[in-house]
Amino acid sequence: MKSTMQANQLGLALLLRHACRVNGRSRIVSVTADGLRVEQTFAELAQRAGRLAHALEERGFPAGTVVGTLAGASREHLEAYLGVPASGRILHTINVRLHADQQAYIAEHANDEVVILDSQNLEGFASFAHRLPKLRLVVTVGSRAASVAPQVPCETIDYEMLLAEGAPRIDWPDIDENEAAIICFTGGTTGLPKGVAYSHRSIWLQAMSICTANSVGLSSNDCLLPAVPLYHVNGWGLPFAALMAGCDLILPGASMHPSALIALIEAESPTIAAGVPTIWSDVLSEMRARGLSRLGRLKSVSCGGAQVPHRLIDDYAALGIGMVQAWGMTETSSMSAIAQTPAWVSSADDRHRCASAQGRVVCGLEVRVSDLDGATLPTDGVAVGEIQIRGPWVTQSYLDVEDQNHLQDGWLRTGDLGTVDSDGFIRLTDRLKDAIKSGGEWIPSLALESAIRSHPSVLDVAVIAVPDERWQERPAAIVVLKPDETASAPALRAHLLGKVAKWWIPEHWAFTDAIPRTSVGKIDKKRIREIAGASIPWTLTANQEGASTSAAPSMR
Repeated sequence: MKSTMQANQLGLALLLRHACRVNGRSRIVSVTADGLRVEQTFAELAQRAGRLAHALEERGFPAGTVVGTLAGASREHLEAYLGVPASGRILHTINVRLHADQQAYIAEHANDEVVILDSQNLEGFASFAHRLPKLRLVVTVGSRAASVAPQVPCETIDYEMLLAEGAPRIDWPDIDENEAAIICFTGGTTGLPKGVAYSHRSIWLQAMSICTANSVGLSSNDCLLPAVPLYHVNGWGLPFAALMAGCDLILPGASMHPSALIALIEAESPTIAAGVPTIWSDVLSEMRARGLSRLGRLKSVSCGGAQVPHRLIDDYAALGIGMVQAWGMTETSSMSAIAQTPAWVSSADDRHRCASAQGRVVCGLEVRVSDLDGATLPTDGVAVGEIQIRGPWVTQSYLDVEDQNHLQDGWLRTGDLGTVDSDGFIRLTDRLKDAIKSGGEWIPSLALESAIRSHPSVLDVAVIAVPDERWQERPAAIVVLKPDETASAPALRAHLLGKVAKWWIPEHWAFTDAIPRTSVGKIDKKRIREIAGASIPWTLTANQEGASTSAAPSMR
């Protein structure tokens, strides 16, 4: 028997109709490149998104056209986020922090025909625009484009002038929910970036998941500040969730500087925020430097993209702000697990255990643990293997890539090593490519980094594997100390005694001013390994056999 239910299409057309007709009074505040504050309602956003779609249609860009963006978290970018896919075209968000060669590769691979960009990105784009065979139109946002525009091998037009060519459109037609809506590319840390094409259905379902109380829990009573670039993993899906919930939205523009974020928080009073740990660590440092003890009305921060130090969680708790760790990836539409604490957790130890996990898998997705030979391991919180995941907002393939090595029996191989317990909590121990196997046993670099970071003088740390004649691999630590703090390698080794297994403790240490990071704020261990291959001047300390060598110069 078939159901009696209507089979209406899920997707961005439905979302825009709802945002306009039901949540039309909710507001968006954004910051321009010139630092100006711009406010608009959801209804006004929908009308401008309609103008953009109609203008593209009038210029002969039909459904299926790929529109690239090189832009910050601005209202124009958000309008493209909605108007392009809701009209049957496909949006491709390009990471503005990638190298020009990578940007050119993904723009060509995605078949971009139109590119919408902030004027400050135009010069860099002009350097590779000639490599895009299908490029026909460049749309500039901002006032600094005139001198560079002649270098682009196609027509250029100001964004507002393009919108003036279109009529406001609010009656969005339904689109097959399985059609591609937005393309995002992976960071390319292990090779060339790979494209993931999100469907209208997957975007809708993930946005619904974010709105649930077990996830971020957005509602029309909230105001959201996503300190997340819109080009990064579909903006974590947060803009769509805000539109769905009728939650006010604060867009920080191109700057994620802590002073700018604090000013936004004080002026606009968001209740919920999100971003990578480095951003919120920088905000905390800025607060301390200025003697601030409060952060507006902010009550919770969803933090992901890298391991969240438990000390950072405690520091924000002292401010009355709940910081929860989230986990996801480009292939899973971002947030797939979030470390909310269930009601049945009563002891302080169990609360700490929940908070230190990557999160509890959200409803709609399934996770399992597999060993390196493909056998499924128990979800007992003990067995360590590769985390694998499946669900309706998890990719089953990459854009124009036939290789299916990323799948195993229909499950996505995440490349993360860790455990899953009987309550669905995921705890990562390492990236598969970053894992350290010493004497046949795994040393989890994330846990070791967390233990080193707990030293009061340590600001940041990265742990990598270095070759060892006897043990095959040994851990090496690259450390950033806090300003005006000192700590020697022997002192850090001593700090680790009793906190981790003795055989985990590194003999190799280097001290530097900053840890290399990727364009989205993750520790760039690929780059660190490259530097290590060029002979980092390690400081060697007494090893487990009692030998020692003298200290070497610091890495810079």
